Amino acid sequence: MMKNKRIVCCGAAWLVACAIPAMGRTFTDVQGRKIEANIVQVMEGKVELKLQKNGKTYQVPFEKLSKEDVDYIKEWQEKKQEEAEEKPKENESSGDTKRVSRGGFSAAALKKQYGLKDNFDAEWPDRIDSGFDVEIAIVKEDDTNNEYVYHSPNYEFVSDVRLNKSVVKKFAAMFEATREYCRELPIASMKAHIPGAQFRHKILLFETRDSYISNGGPPSSAGVFMSRGGKGVVMAPLEGLGVKKVGSGYMYDHKGSNKTLPHELAHQLTDNAYFESGARGWFSEGLAEYVAVTPYRSGKFMVKTNLSAIKDYVMEYGKGGVGGRNLGDEIALPPLKRYMLQPYSSFTANGNLNYGVGLLLTYYYFHWDGNKDRANINAFLKALKEGKSGEDALNVLLAGRSWEEMQDAISKAWRSRGIKITFR
Repeated sequence: MMKNKRIVCCGAAWLVACAIPAMGRTFTDVQGRKIEANIVQVMEGKVELKLQKNGKTYQVPFEKLSKEDVDYIKEWQEKKQEEAEEKPKENESSGDTKRVSRGGFSAAALKKQYGLKDNFDAEWPDRIDSGFDVEIAIVKEDDTNNEYVYHSPNYEFVSDVRLNKSVVKKFAAMFEATREYCRELPIASMKAHIPGAQFRHKILLFETRDSYISNGGPPSSAGVFMSRGGKGVVMAPLEGLGVKKVGSGYMYDHKGSNKTLPHELAHQLTDNAYFESGARGWFSEGLAEYVAVTPYRSGKFMVKTNLSAIKDYVMEYGKGGVGGRNLGDEIALPPLKRYMLQPYSSFTANGNLNYGVGLLLTYYYFHWDGNKDRANINAFLKALKEGKSGEDALNVLLAGRSWEEMQDAISKAWRSRGIKITFR
């Protein structure tokens, strides 16, 4: 322990800081000087420490600290992330026995850890512009082990093939725009609000489809969101990112479809509570479809004008004949209650119909329900976060209406926009 000495924390001197007394430690800089401090937070390439002596905080670059201290800081960061992870819970209703862990973080834990707040009262965004010129950092390019790591402000991309920085910037712009979209949607999706310097969402990229499949990617998919050890990652073959091989390198393919990845990214950023019974299926997939189908170009989502694109996607094959559910303008469904409470296995078994309808219902509750003020969907989402699920949560969404009245309201709203929905 350092005694009767004072470190001047400025310029080339090492800086320090922290806030959790139980995690106090003697830190040593590269010049051998020691000081007692606690870790406050870990950022990109540096740590914020709080001096135990006087409570002052400082940010210290890793290169100013000993290797042992840097290793300790990284272990501390991993432990804090693990503490925030939510263990999968038993599902007490519907046909599934367990709820799938979607990223491993509870909204309550994230709000506490990062000082986040719900944004239910925010305005609905008209357009999302993340700024197409995304800053990219090359973290590692290891030709021996075929491991290449790149960082954008809020994402970590781990690839098994070297990528040109300009290519990484192109698809990173889409990832960053999708995060910004989910962050600005006034549905209090806390994972979209985590500061990137403290936690980057992980993306695993594969040069070949065979490599993607051998690592767990579904054979027929262009990308997938998976929970691994409670930590949600998005996996994709490069072709699913709109990247094509030209010679020995890769270039961005402007003709490729970008719907799959925003869909999976939206899942990665969606709060765990929104995957509970009562929301799982129609809303969890409807929300992801809502994000993915919104017109996107060069770091921008055109939210205000997405209704036309949504109708084309559900009724036909979408813009340019790429994707789309092709359900036509007359859609027959089971009773709404049964549709919303069906097991997820049943939902995905008839995915083309159910994903499309989930999108229509999600749009309805976002924009047309009740007084068009989102009061009912907000109350529903808050109820899910408070622990309600299944029919209990859906009763909040009904807001005193019968299921028949709800069905009539949905049918009437979509019929006036050219889609006839019939609940059998």
